[in-house]
Amino acid sequence: MKKVIKITACLLLAAVLAIGAIVMASENTYSSEDDPLISLSYVNKVLLPQIKDMIINIVSGVEMGDIIITLPEETTKEPEETTTEPVETTEEPVETTTLPEETTSPEPEVTFPAGTVNTGSQYVIVNPKEGEVLYASVNSCEVIVRSGKTTVVSPFTVKWEEQGLSDTTDGKELYNGEGIPTNHTLIIPRDDGRGIAVGEGGAWIMVRGDFIIKSAEATEGE
Repeated sequence: MKKVIKITACLLLAAVLAIGAIVMASENTYSSEDDPLISLSYVNKVLLPQIKDMIINIVSGVEMGDIIITLPEETTKEPEETTTEPVETTEEPVETTTLPEETTSPEPEVTFPAGTVNTGSQYVIVNPKEGEVLYASVNSCEVIVRSGKTTVVSPFTVKWEEQGLSDTTDGKELYNGEGIPTNHTLIIPRDDGRGIAVGEGGAWIMVRGDFIIKSAEATEGE
């Protein structure tokens, strides 16, 4: 479309020049030898063909002296493709410190003597016979004599080193050979030979914890 407009403009310009030349040719007269009258035949045979050639050269982009006339080409500009290159990143590895796992030493396995009874947190009622002795087994135990004649058994009988059973009801110590009152709560602290010996007729005893019952003869033989 632009090309047609430019050609039309050139033709109009040539027409104007030609008309102007004709008008000048009809009005001018010889003023001197350097300004002769231009005839109509000169315009038609010489001037107009030269203008026509000039227009063709302008349209074709032909070099005219030191001037090169070119018409802009109709182009459709395509968007430039852009490529985004991945950015290389170097990350230093993060040092991680692994803490040692907390370990707890396993508790040593407790071996209970044969015949040991473990009541846990509950009381049990036992009926030891005459001549039998109730001992703590490995751990301490709690004892309440409900009926029967019972006495304290303790190997710690040396003066100033005497140890017996703890009577928590009265808050005192009962030593070897002493009678045990009924319905008192006593503690046998450990498995070290301290216990409760049962007299004639047997006894009824409530026990909580680890305990073992042995005969007096078996105890003396150990």
